Amino acid sequence: MSSLIFWKTWNPGQRFLYITSLGLLALGLVALLFFHVRGIENTVRWEVLSELDEVPVALDTLQLAAGGVPLNGLQSSAGSVQPDTNRAANRQQSKIKNPKSTILLPGKAYLVKEQFVPVRADTPEWLAWGYWALVLSGLVLLLSAVTVLSRWWYIGSMMAFIGLLATAHLEILQLFGSDKAIGFGIAAALLGGISYYLHAFRDDVTIERRIFIFTLQVVLLTVAFPFFSKTLFVGLPLASYSLMPALLVSIGFIGWLSIEIIAGFVYVTTHPRTGFGKNSLLNFLFITGLYLFSVLLLYLKITRQTESNFLYLSPFVLYTISVILGIWSLAKRTETSLPFREAAVWLYVGLGLVTTGVMAFALYTDNNPLIEVFEDAIIYSQLAVGTVFSGYIGLNFWPLFKQGKAVYKVMYKPIRILQSQVWLIGGMGVVTLVSLNRFHSLDQARAGHYNALGDLHMVTREYVLAEQYYQLALDLDFQNHKSGFSLASLALQQGDRLSAGAYFQQALHKDPTPQAYAGLSQVLLNENLFFDAVFNLRKGLNVFSNNGELQNNLGYLYTRTTIADSAYYYFELSRQHAVDAAVPETNLLAFWGKSLTALDSSNALSGLGLTKADFKETKLMQSSRSSLSHEANRIALAQLTGEKTAVEKIDLSLSGDSALSVNNFGYLYNAGQYTQDTTLAPLFRQLIATGKNGNFYHELQLAHAAAEYPRDKIAAFDILASQTVADTSQKVALARQTLQFWLLKEGIQEGNAAWKTAITSEADVVTALRRAPLNAAILQKATNFFNQRNQPKIAYRYLLNALRFRRDSPELQKMYILQCLHLHLTEFAEDGLRDLFSLTTPTDYQAFLKTYQAQRALIEKERESFQ
Repeated sequence: MSSLIFWKTWNPGQRFLYITSLGLLALGLVALLFFHVRGIENTVRWEVLSELDEVPVALDTLQLAAGGVPLNGLQSSAGSVQPDTNRAANRQQSKIKNPKSTILLPGKAYLVKEQFVPVRADTPEWLAWGYWALVLSGLVLLLSAVTVLSRWWYIGSMMAFIGLLATAHLEILQLFGSDKAIGFGIAAALLGGISYYLHAFRDDVTIERRIFIFTLQVVLLTVAFPFFSKTLFVGLPLASYSLMPALLVSIGFIGWLSIEIIAGFVYVTTHPRTGFGKNSLLNFLFITGLYLFSVLLLYLKITRQTESNFLYLSPFVLYTISVILGIWSLAKRTETSLPFREAAVWLYVGLGLVTTGVMAFALYTDNNPLIEVFEDAIIYSQLAVGTVFSGYIGLNFWPLFKQGKAVYKVMYKPIRILQSQVWLIGGMGVVTLVSLNRFHSLDQARAGHYNALGDLHMVTREYVLAEQYYQLALDLDFQNHKSGFSLASLALQQGDRLSAGAYFQQALHKDPTPQAYAGLSQVLLNENLFFDAVFNLRKGLNVFSNNGELQNNLGYLYTRTTIADSAYYYFELSRQHAVDAAVPETNLLAFWGKSLTALDSSNALSGLGLTKADFKETKLMQSSRSSLSHEANRIALAQLTGEKTAVEKIDLSLSGDSALSVNNFGYLYNAGQYTQDTTLAPLFRQLIATGKNGNFYHELQLAHAAAEYPRDKIAAFDILASQTVADTSQKVALARQTLQFWLLKEGIQEGNAAWKTAITSEADVVTALRRAPLNAAILQKATNFFNQRNQPKIAYRYLLNALRFRRDSPELQKMYILQCLHLHLTEFAEDGLRDLFSLTTPTDYQAFLKTYQAQRALIEKERESFQ
């Protein structure tokens, strides 16, 4: 156990720094593997493209008594909607004889259909600073450890550091507004000067103090450079330009790690507790041979020499294992060359932090050329150096193996073949493997650098420069996915769909991804190449058979064909595999909505013969998702099937200008229509007034009226009347039908129900008039109430509103005339009397005329008394 936790005997300061460094390295390794597993999803996210469809629904019904329906007499006139009748006899003749006892109010519900579309995301600033946290921490440890080395090792190390620092292009920071290499000069002088002072004059300073000193200097530079820089971003430009020098350091460290796994096999096969005694050599050769064979298969795979579907171990997993094993083998490997506690452990962790940081950055940005360079470095070194090292172990220590000795203890004390020979021969093997690929790894390193610069200029919105760098990368590595996909995304931004399709196609050649297949399919669909889009998605599913996003998009395309059952099949598959299962469920609901309303035989969905009972068995109505589109479709299906359901309250996330998206609108319209929620009325009013929702203007007006109707019917009538008067086109046909239905409903309810609620306060009056604004009995009570309180103008206003929508009512006309007389509006009263003559029978007119004349006589008498 003491050898496992070897640092526990160190002084507290050293122990704390080392454990902290190991923790940071472990965090970097976890991030590296996490980014590796996510792959392209780090930088390309799936977004949802929504479109609207509609289905007819019945919103309300009227039960009619025997007789007729006065519907065809409802006509529009300026400022009102009223029956076009002149006399009571004509009103009787205008009735439509209808043998049915029910009238339906037609309406529509909106269905939302959705596709997955890939959208490239910019490199986040936090990634750059996370990269620098690892790299600068590693740099601090390296600079601190280097000052402990012997003179010539120190000089060589610092020369390498200064050379790498020069290639990091610190001049891009434009310190103090200058494009000179001021940043390089400051960093080299400060870090180099302190390093030389500690190495030459202060060999008494402990390693933990050296680390503390360099940490202060690096923190000072990290704070000062952004402060004096004239660039908008600091972390990302430096990260992009520093990748090449950091890559060189990383490749060297990867080479150092190339023997760690095989050294681990030596430990396992020869340790007294886990070893195999005198059979250890045979077991070592078997395990090592099996491992090297798997590495050989991996080499054949990454060089595209085999397409076999073996279970390959990722090179980055091999790297992680090697780094971890190297922590415990380092003491024996450096026993005769470096002071372990003062230099070796800090050099190792520092190199590990730098390498892990660069790898994690490349993996997050899905920089394929750079990723492949790392894969080549890991596999080539493991294969070449590992094979030579296996021979080194066998030739040097086979007698000890046969004796069952603990070979791992003397593994780095050779008898015949020296370690330097292993590195020389292994290095030659690596060069040979690189040359077999025509040194393409060098071009890939440059392509990866250009891709990083392209990402940088995408963040700074310098799209022309970004396109040039991506094109340079594509020239060096013709089939790399990163450049092709990025250029396709740029082409789509510029509206060049033909170029986008070509670049997507290019991105699919070597490293295909579901995102590239989906992007290409979308381009083909927009170019009206429907069957090509279908074929492309089917091809993508041959490669990624369980990709839910491609399955959903293929199902969406099949809904536009006569193969309706295939659409259902792919939507169901997508529910099982898609990351966001709400999208295929939304499409399934839309599929059922169209199926249940497919009445004509020419519709492909009608041939399926699906019924409401079939839909109920799916239990889709019981599925709850925090998706506006899903809930919009679920509410639409509730209206189609008559099934009761609770509407989920979902945050609309409206933009600052209150512009509605497709799914926002579908949810709001369906929810307002289904729940008749009056609290939505102010929101609909705001959405109309903002002027940003012109595409939904008429629908929002109808939804606004529906929300107002339960609480203030006159307001609802006014909203619809303003539409039907201003626009006589088919766009407002539904508003016209709705207004006619509501007015008809008011007439029927007035005849079937008596008002029995006592009116004792103004609030009671207002509530009653809002609910039944055309009811003569209520209006009479309200008129009496306001007249008694000496507020006749309020009563007059309510009567006038009622007459705007019920001009054929003799009772309302009589009340209006008398109220005009009450307000001494005799001319309006005379006009109303003439209108009454055409509305009622002669007998009724003569009876009212006596009342009118009596009231008129009283008014004249009052006028004479004032004179």
